[in-house]
Amino acid sequence: MNTIPLDKFQQWMQSVIEHPGNDQEAWHSKSAEDALPFQTALNNVLPSKSLQPMERIAIYRNMFYLRMVDAMEIDFPGVLHFLGEEKFDKMIAEEYVQKYPSSSYTLNNLGRNFPQFLRESQLPKKQFLAELADLELTLTNVMDAEETIVLNQEDITTVPADKWDTVRLKPIQAMTLLECSYPVGEYLEAVLEKKPTITDIRPQKNWILVYRSEYSTRHKNISYEEFTLLRALQD
Repeated sequence: MNTIPLDKFQQWMQSVIEHPGNDQEAWHSKSAEDALPFQTALNNVLPSKSLQPMERIAIYRNMFYLRMVDAMEIDFPGVLHFLGEEKFDKMIAEEYVQKYPSSSYTLNNLGRNFPQFLRESQLPKKQFLAELADLELTLTNVMDAEETIVLNQEDITTVPADKWDTVRLKPIQAMTLLECSYPVGEYLEAVLEKKPTITDIRPQKNWILVYRSEYSTRHKNISYEEFTLLRALQD
């Protein structure tokens, strides 16, 4: 076994783990061979009592994609429910993360391109699915939004009466408004509450408020008038 620099081995291992093909294709891929020739890599991954070198690295390869699939299942339960687990998992592992690979240290950002991916797909009801993913991604983003100090009664009384015509109220950061063409809020609520979902999905204009309260994210359908008022306050 030849001694090789640690960074070279790490570069090779990352290339093999991230490769979408089978083990042979991953070990012989250009990016892997550029880091370490095949035979050098093989000589530096020792077999265990029960596993050969490729089998040992395969554990990491499998877990790499399984962990991303798990993260997407958690963040997009509505899309998961609509497509079914088998189709959803296959799409994430074989299509989505290949087209939009993870580029962050945290899996929180993995789904940021998922609505766009669905809009570009050939899936039936793709516009509905994209809006559903928009809502679910918004819920994730709202959960991660910075805490905002909220005005209380005492704060309000400190504002002089002659200053109220110049006061500007700022909404909390953990609040977003969505204008949707499909009943995605109704669908997601049914999924989360484990109730029967609508089956006849048709275009239907609706407006949704997404916000965080008591360390949990919530969404609710609101009227057009409520949406217009809140949007005006936001602007």
